[in-house]
Amino acid sequence: MKILSILALLFVLLPQPGLAQDRFGQAVHIGAVDSVWSATLKEHRPYLVSTPPSYADTTSTPQHYPVLYLLDGDAHFHSVSGLVQILGTGINGTFAVPEMIVVAIPNTDRTRDLTPTHTTAGWDGEPQPMFETSGGNPAFFTFLETELIPHIESRFRTMPYRAFVGHSFGGITTLNALYTIPETFDAYVAIDPSLWWDDETLLRQAKDYFSSARLDGKALYMAQANTIQPDDTIPSRHFSAISRFDAVMRAYDRSGIRYAFRYYDDDDHGSVPLIAEYDALRFIFDGYKVPIQRVMAEPAFLVEHFRDVSERLGKSFQPSEGMVRLLAQVVLRQDTAKAIEVGELRVELYPESYRARESLGDLWAGKGDVEKARS
Repeated sequence: MKILSILALLFVLLPQPGLAQDRFGQAVHIGAVDSVWSATLKEHRPYLVSTPPSYADTTSTPQHYPVLYLLDGDAHFHSVSGLVQILGTGINGTFAVPEMIVVAIPNTDRTRDLTPTHTTAGWDGEPQPMFETSGGNPAFFTFLETELIPHIESRFRTMPYRAFVGHSFGGITTLNALYTIPETFDAYVAIDPSLWWDDETLLRQAKDYFSSARLDGKALYMAQANTIQPDDTIPSRHFSAISRFDAVMRAYDRSGIRYAFRYYDDDDHGSVPLIAEYDALRFIFDGYKVPIQRVMAEPAFLVEHFRDVSERLGKSFQPSEGMVRLLAQVVLRQDTAKAIEVGELRVELYPESYRARESLGDLWAGKGDVEKARS
């Protein structure tokens, strides 16, 4: 019951982003649409961007956020931005992943951009005219590295942690990015990837690559859907290639990458993205979830927790001022002395925040210590 009451209190204290505050019919803001000119691809490339609710918070020290880059952005923007918001903002007391900026990249020529090599052969080896423009991964990666990512980082408060998520053709694109530009992203998600592409070219590279590459600090999440049909008369190359990739990883991976694979027996190629996106986020940020009860009992543990998170993820993470403020509000309802500890921690983490000092003064005043309230 104590845990439930804490979670309920967190839910009440947190602003509910996206919900109409004053009346029904108010617009719900999910994100924004913009574009950047690509000299590499010689076209304007649209993108959708979602920033966390705290991004515009003027009551706390502005923070910098990891960025999740999402392929097939027009199809998956709503699901991923929603998951990031629910898991990252502390709604229902989660704080399971960091708050993140989501940048979704819609397609202009999907076959061109999201395939690693040029071929017109389909999964069955037969020519497919729709694949005539294939093989554009290298140019697309140049666009990402030299145009889109610098554009995003110049416009938004980002931190140097990036995730790259793709499904189907997008899945082989994220995997090829890991092969060819591993320094660009920290976490890679390949959801039911089309590893049959071009006579399984990426699968054939996997053994040598993962047995020799150094990928310490990186993460790869691989999801496989159930694409086997009861009336199949020949083995599915799509299904088989993904299964064999996982077998290669388990037998030959010496790269130091943090790897996870999951087979979704109840999901097909179309339904698997949503559940896999959730599981991928939980895997990538495994250990990030803030232990609320322990922090309430031992506020200083919050610093230790984020020190461990930073070591695990290879980048510096710390609790936002808004998170510490919220914890102080929750603790205050149960223990004034502990609330003061949290308030002092807030001042220690954010010494330039006058609101942190003001809040700590209010806590001391509430305890009746006027001298400390003024200090």
